[in-house]
Amino acid sequence: MAQSKNTSGRRIGDRTRDLSRAIARPTPEHSRLTRFKSVQLLLRVGGATVALAAMFSLFVFPVRDYVSQSGSLTRKLGEIEALAEANEQLQNEVNDLATPEGIRNAARSQLGYVLPGEQRIALAPMPDLPTVLPNTWPYTLISDIVTIRANVVATTKDPLAPLGP
Repeated sequence: MAQSKNTSGRRIGDRTRDLSRAIARPTPEHSRLTRFKSVQLLLRVGGATVALAAMFSLFVFPVRDYVSQSGSLTRKLGEIEALAEANEQLQNEVNDLATPEGIRNAARSQLGYVLPGEQRIALAPMPDLPTVLPNTWPYTLISDIVTIRANVVATTKDPLAPLGP
């Protein structure tokens, strides 16, 4: 029984050795594509170039395209979210304008519409004036007037209070 294991092991070893010798054995000269070393070198360089081109076309370019398209997709998704928000705001405005109260409010704000018996007073917003003035005459007088007017506006809720006596 020990002989059969040893014999089968030898046969496997012999086959492996034969295959290794067949692979490592130099190609006979009559089977070569060319006998010239320079042409052989050129063929090897050409084969390496073809292999490199295949590697780039199968791996490098698709990965590069994937990365660029991923960034583009992220930007487009952001744009879609912004447009969806704008659509939602427009839909809310359309819903408001579908009611009589919404139409009335839009006419008041955009066209200046007033109901019978109402009086429209247009007030321009007060510009911010400089309050830091030099500490010499006549600027001290102006600073005092500005301080008094600011206190009157702060204490009363009447928008016309600064214009009163």
